[in-house]
Amino acid sequence: MKKSVLFLVQNLPVPQDRRIMMEARALKDSGYAVSIISPRKPKQKKFEILEGIYIFRYLMAPKSLGYLNYLWEYFYSFTLTFYLTWKIFLTRGFSVIHSANPPDFFFLIALFFKPFGIKFVYDQHDLMPEMLLCRFGKTKDHWLYKILLFMERMNYRLSDIHLATCQSGQEKTLSRVKVVAKNFIVRSAPDPTQISPELIDPELTKKVQAKYRYLCSYLGVMGPQDGVDKLLRSIRVIVHESKRTDIGYVLMGDGDDFDRLVKMAKDYKIEDNVISTGWADAKTISTYFYASQIGLMPEPKNDYTDNSLHNKILEYMSAGLPVVSYDLKEARVTAGNASLYVKNNNEKEFAKTIIELIDNSTLRQAMTTESKKRAGNYLFTQASSQKELLRAYNSLFLIKSLDKI
Repeated sequence: MKKSVLFLVQNLPVPQDRRIMMEARALKDSGYAVSIISPRKPKQKKFEILEGIYIFRYLMAPKSLGYLNYLWEYFYSFTLTFYLTWKIFLTRGFSVIHSANPPDFFFLIALFFKPFGIKFVYDQHDLMPEMLLCRFGKTKDHWLYKILLFMERMNYRLSDIHLATCQSGQEKTLSRVKVVAKNFIVRSAPDPTQISPELIDPELTKKVQAKYRYLCSYLGVMGPQDGVDKLLRSIRVIVHESKRTDIGYVLMGDGDDFDRLVKMAKDYKIEDNVISTGWADAKTISTYFYASQIGLMPEPKNDYTDNSLHNKILEYMSAGLPVVSYDLKEARVTAGNASLYVKNNNEKEFAKTIIELIDNSTLRQAMTTESKKRAGNYLFTQASSQKELLRAYNSLFLIKSLDKI
């Protein structure tokens, strides 16, 4: 049977999940038949073929606010994913199940297909136990934390290969699992077709520049763990305490916290300086990025964010943006001197750092040069990420040569 892979995705719709699309394209271009199961927005199609990739979708569950709501969302998602997995197995077939967390329960589906010789790839985007502690303020003796540790171990035990997004995340997982699968680090990489000056909308650029002298961009998911609420409090300091109304902030993305964040901006009376786009397409992202002076990384430092790769840093650097970030270990590894780092999760200091960087064009230019340099570094190029992914997949089928990659 032709080598074929089925991606199981729950956290984001596809193609909005840029890491999954990068991996799917790489495998499809290397001769794999690729199918994806993912949630969908109401206006998205239930099924479509995109770039030769078969995408099967089910309607996304309502946004979850508490962990009990998540249990319902996950039950709903698991049931529909399980049904679609059998449907694809009986119609298209697959030789690999590629499970992208969060969540961590798709190992249960892999259990059903292991007897058919199906390989299992555990693609660990997020450290779910740490996310629970960060997002809901739970302690390590909480029953959900223990369940998440158990599911992580089961994914590891059943997987033929384990993919991590960064070194620190992989080390965190290896420190607490006893069964060791083949481990690979496949860093996410910006898609040059999605962030490019050729995609700029001149009319939107003129509109933004007419309203703001300077612009800062945020791109990513907006959940309680992502720090966008902290960013809004920093913006409030800039607008009302520092009296800087010449700086605009575009927030591109969506998530469980989106509605609350829009309300926060109004309550803080900073809505004139904040643009909330929701999920943004390539044209919108490129336009705002190339109109911006700074990329923003407001995730607070904790055990979860400190050991996670944040795609937005790579995407900012691909557009040559200097970054302002809290002092995260993986942010330093990725951005180096292309970012300024704020200690102690201090929101006022974050605000002060934004203003200082906005007002120092010489420093911004030096950081832009460093940003472009690091974006072109082999660690962060799409080609190197794809090569490592294919090396991992070749190990599944005992293919030794990478000459054609």
